[in-house]
Amino acid sequence: MPDLVARRDRAAKALGLTLPSAAEALERLREVAVGRREEFVLVLRSEGHPYEPLFGP
Repeated sequence: MPDLVARRDRAAKALGLTLPSAAEALERLREVAVGRREEFVLVLRSEGHPYEPLFGP
């Protein structure tokens, strides 16, 4: 989509959202991928065991 950035910006403005910078977004992605925060721990339903993180600190 050639106008993807413009659409994203219009949608964010309409929703009253402030978009993070690329550096902030990458840091958040790293934090979620590496960290073991309770709100991001996936649990295997059939066994009730949490998945181990894919990446270590």
